[in-house]
Amino acid sequence: MWIFRVNRLFRNSFRLISILFIISKHLLKNSIYSNRFLRRLIDPKGKNLTSRSERIRFMIEDLGPTFIKFGQIIADRPDLVSDQLRNELKTLQSSARPFDNAAAYRIIEEELGDPLHEVFQHLDHTPIASASIAQVYRAVLHNGETVAVKVQRPHIKQKISIDLVLIKILAEQVVKSYPELASFNLIEFVEDFGVIMKKELDFTNEASNMMRFSEIFKKDDYCYIPKVYSNYTTQKILVMEFVTGIKPDAKDELIAKGYDVRQIAVNGTNIILKMILQHGFFHADPHAGNLLIRENNQVVLLDHGMTASLKPAQIQALINFMLGFARQDTHRITKALLALLNVNFYKEQADLEFEIGELIQKYSYIPYDKVDIANLMADTFKVILRHGLKVPTNLYMLLKALGTIQKFAEALEADISIINMIEPYAKEKIMEKFSFDAIINKVINSAEDYFYIIDRLPTDIKEIVNNLRTGVLKHEINFREDSFTNKALRQNFNRLAYVFILGLLMICATLLMIYQPTNDGIKILFYSTAAILIWTGFKLLFNTKFK
Repeated sequence: MWIFRVNRLFRNSFRLISILFIISKHLLKNSIYSNRFLRRLIDPKGKNLTSRSERIRFMIEDLGPTFIKFGQIIADRPDLVSDQLRNELKTLQSSARPFDNAAAYRIIEEELGDPLHEVFQHLDHTPIASASIAQVYRAVLHNGETVAVKVQRPHIKQKISIDLVLIKILAEQVVKSYPELASFNLIEFVEDFGVIMKKELDFTNEASNMMRFSEIFKKDDYCYIPKVYSNYTTQKILVMEFVTGIKPDAKDELIAKGYDVRQIAVNGTNIILKMILQHGFFHADPHAGNLLIRENNQVVLLDHGMTASLKPAQIQALINFMLGFARQDTHRITKALLALLNVNFYKEQADLEFEIGELIQKYSYIPYDKVDIANLMADTFKVILRHGLKVPTNLYMLLKALGTIQKFAEALEADISIINMIEPYAKEKIMEKFSFDAIINKVINSAEDYFYIIDRLPTDIKEIVNNLRTGVLKHEINFREDSFTNKALRQNFNRLAYVFILGLLMICATLLMIYQPTNDGIKILFYSTAAILIWTGFKLLFNTKFK
């Protein structure tokens, strides 16, 4: 109905005005602090002096949850922002003021279709946690089980949807105004971010992720995933087992209670490595706030909204990358990197290999077991970006997961080597690749492909002959904008246009010379045009290279 369209238009307009107001406020503040005279006038003692990166972070925090999450993801993209701004954006917090309990209770009842007292024996009146997308309550079911109830903020989906539209419009305008940014795939990055946010807003996705992780670690005592109550879970409500434990950044408390902090770091690292290298499906945000430590140094994983996947070929390429680094084999590393990027052919592979070799020399003086794997991969990504190659979003999330778990181990001051811990997973994957079953499966799959081609061949030939008879057979050739062929064609067309104009000028000069041979101006035009034409002819004849 028209009333809903008007209501949506009103909300969009109001949100746009509020965003413009916040941005204008911070731009004004930034201009004041950038001007030395105004800064001394307003803040003579410099008590409120902040860096440009800090002011950007403050603005993002004021803009709300969508922009906060956007900033957190940008913090892991060295191709988009400077290192200084990335470090500042990493401090962004998703915490928020709790919303009204009455609104939360109403959402629970609407989603579950029953009054609260029929679902829960008890529900706390104070949330135990409040974030930008949802807040969590402790409750007790009628069977006596204690659960955590995650409730989505009211109207947050509409608000984030509006923000995503505005962010995309802004990105399109930025790329249009600054065409050199097109190589950074800014619009595609914004679209990927929109997909991530929409998945996080559907709690059934998080429930599915939790059940998938539970299956992965069902035989491992060092990891625990809270149980999901599917009967009480909807897009806006997630009911899961209530789990208690100690935060991993409370190192002194862990030691005082007899926990082995080194074993905790080993367990946390093994969890992420198993996800990545064995299953290709991993928790993309395993920071200390999403972890708890229980008895026997068991690590509990929380907040499974943000996950990522790797293709089997990418897992193999990642292992080849590590093996290449272990052997200082730059050729193998380069091939592995191109496989990670899903690039089958790269004409400047020799140059890329040389730069990778220079990078490996930097790490050759560090003991192998002390190498920071996250920094190593970040440095190689920088080399890749300098060559204009695109790094898929899932690899940035991989980088974030590895970097986060490494910081987790460093915070516990645990002396572990992630690069050494990768080795058994790599060996297992190699053994799996060359196992008898794997070889048989590969032979069978290849045979099926060939049989399919043979089976389809008569039909394909018949179709081609029929198209030839009816005259509808077409062959389409597409050249990329930056391809050599496209550049050569453009250059030839430019030359042709130049010669055409010069020839036309020569004809006009010749006609003028015939009718007015005594005019000095016409003589100069004729002889200069003739000289340029002769010079151009010799140039075209002897210079055939495309620049």
